[in-house]
Amino acid sequence: MTKALRSLVGDIGGTNARFALVNPDSLVLEGIQTMSSIDYSDLEDAVRLYLKNQGVETITRACLAVAGPVVDGKVSFTNSHWKIDRQQFKQDFELAVMALINDFAAQALAVPHLPPNERMVIGPELEMDPDAVKLVIGPGTGLGVCGLIETPLGWQALPGEGGNADFAPCSERDISVWRFIRKEVGGLLGVERILSGSGLELLYEAHSSLDGRMDKLQAADITQQALAEQNSLACQVLDHFFEILGNTAGNAALILGARGGVYIAGGIIPRVKTLFAKGTFRKAFENRDKMKEYMSGIPTSLILSEHPGLTGAAAYLNCSGHY
Repeated sequence: MTKALRSLVGDIGGTNARFALVNPDSLVLEGIQTMSSIDYSDLEDAVRLYLKNQGVETITRACLAVAGPVVDGKVSFTNSHWKIDRQQFKQDFELAVMALINDFAAQALAVPHLPPNERMVIGPELEMDPDAVKLVIGPGTGLGVCGLIETPLGWQALPGEGGNADFAPCSERDISVWRFIRKEVGGLLGVERILSGSGLELLYEAHSSLDGRMDKLQAADITQQALAEQNSLACQVLDHFFEILGNTAGNAALILGARGGVYIAGGIIPRVKTLFAKGTFRKAFENRDKMKEYMSGIPTSLILSEHPGLTGAAAYLNCSGHY
């Protein structure tokens, strides 16, 4: 066994768990490993195997970014069978510091540390207001939404569950899709039902139905077809996906006053970044009732970093104001 690095960081999504080790006051990620949550009965088993794989016997601090709300130091994942009790985890691994933060809080905390080559400007090059709130939003297994603001104690994330806000149709096409998906899922329709991997599949079904067919495709196949055939139904569906994301991000930016910039994260959009850059996102983002001029001044960017959640978890550990 090698000498232990001081801190464990993790980014625990609905499908995969990513882990890395960092030294004190460092954002350099070492020993990055991705593990499927379905392969392990609980998080502790996955962490023990990860540490064994890295030749590490003990850790002294940990920060885990998790895909779900953290309530009283406990997490029941929105899209996974895992559960975490912060105090129990701290005891099990004999930690001096154990932090649980929302996964999109970690995405947000990574933003100030992203080099220029890990960001892609979407729309016009604009100056951001350095004193204003930033917004991080993005679809993956679910839809994450988080604000970010600088304080005297460092960067502070403003996490929430914005992905579960109601979907607001903005066009006749949106209304038709809303009717189809609402019938499929029943009850209220949160925007995450569309802006997610499974949501992209439902959106494809809805468009197919409107065309008089009942085709189904996996999310990966939709993005692959859209990249290969720009006149395909898949490309049409993906562009509608971008438009809905633009509307949703625009609403969130208005609520937060996100003049510090809007950053698109998550696992889906970076795979189709060329289509996204020339798609309907920016137009939908700016198209606000009475506030088009206000929105046109907000810069939007796509995060290209491979592991922003891990970087954000390390940044959280580095900020003593958090614990």
